[in-house]
Amino acid sequence: MAARPPLTVALMRVDADEFLSRLEKLFAEAKEKHSVFVTVKRIARGSDGVAPQPDGAASVLFRATDGKSTERTKISTVVAPDHMLAFRDAYGALLRAQLAEMLKKRDKAKERRVDKLLIASRKKLEENGGRVLIRGASTWLLLTAERGAGRRQRMRARQRAQKLRVQRHAQAAL
Repeated sequence: MAARPPLTVALMRVDADEFLSRLEKLFAEAKEKHSVFVTVKRIARGSDGVAPQPDGAASVLFRATDGKSTERTKISTVVAPDHMLAFRDAYGALLRAQLAEMLKKRDKAKERRVDKLLIASRKKLEENGGRVLIRGASTWLLLTAERGAGRRQRMRARQRAQKLRVQRHAQAAL
């Protein structure tokens, strides 16, 4: 059995601005090869060398690490409650910038077309009281659930309509 290389970890506690710049570097390095993990934890008591706040507001610990199995890089910072809004804005802008490339663009024109078709089909169902004329059939079928009372009748009606369509198609081909 081959021996695994030793795991080396570089853990750094940095200030908030340095954390954001290093996090941006982690995202840049991780584009193709691995993941970046970010955790956020509230520090309620005076742990991690942070004094507890008298008004109940808590500091927040941000940790980030890359997904490497060897030579793992870890960074962390503690954000005080009075600096949280500014940090949150900068952190959110960084995440949006990094994740925007990975998100798939929406085809809004296609969504509008699908919505129009859906609205038209619902309107047609409402006009006919929930009944739909199957193409080629001479009777209207009530669209209901696939299971439950009357399922056999619906299945037989669909089969009859299918046979009727096949017969009419064969007659038209002659």
